[in-house]
Amino acid sequence: MPHWGCKTAMTLADRIRRIIEEKPGITDAGLTALLPGGPSRHQQVNQRCRQLAAQGVITRDKRGDRFIGNFPANHCPTLTSTPEGSDRPRVGEKRPPGGAVGRCPAVQRSQVQVSFAWHSAGEILKDAEAKPRFPRLSTAPGLYRLRLPHDRSVYVGETINLRRRMQNYRTPGSRQKTSIWVNKLICAVLNDNRCILLETCTDLRLLIDGRDETANLSSKTVRCVAENAALLSEIGNGWTPLNKAD
Repeated sequence: MPHWGCKTAMTLADRIRRIIEEKPGITDAGLTALLPGGPSRHQQVNQRCRQLAAQGVITRDKRGDRFIGNFPANHCPTLTSTPEGSDRPRVGEKRPPGGAVGRCPAVQRSQVQVSFAWHSAGEILKDAEAKPRFPRLSTAPGLYRLRLPHDRSVYVGETINLRRRMQNYRTPGSRQKTSIWVNKLICAVLNDNRCILLETCTDLRLLIDGRDETANLSSKTVRCVAENAALLSEIGNGWTPLNKAD
């Protein structure tokens, strides 16, 4: 293998630059092999390459094989190369907070739209035992809302099983705090001879970054997103949410 030693008074930096011009992308190890001094000179070669890069004389980029290559100053990075010292995280490292990462934009906008199909289940009535009597619902997952037209208030909820949730509101367990609260609310309205309408939504669509898809309502995450979107819709239409969070 030829060595880039010469009888003229060339500095190490000059030799490195000449080799890089003839062999763009060569690694520090490759440079060391072509220069006199053997493997023991690798650290010196590495330091000199870093100095030349800091001076703008050469460019150090990650090659397609992920090794750092040394290129002439006019080198144009490819899509598979990454400047040495880039803030793109290595495997196992966390991304730095904020700002752009590597060549990714600092701000990426996403859009999610929720489309509801509400169906009237009927009116909630009071049975002979003075307990709420709900319209019979399916066991499907979905959203539901209790409308109180007399004061334009509404309660919106989500559940994995609509029929079971209404049963909980009819006879709540001793530890079901929310069900107990809703039961008391319903009973108070019915005892005042006011109307409560029950509506359900089991057909919901999502538009995510332009992709239209049927929402998977068996997912708790999807139901919670839809529940909060429904609450915002109610507020926008002049209804007052009865949900405790509001």
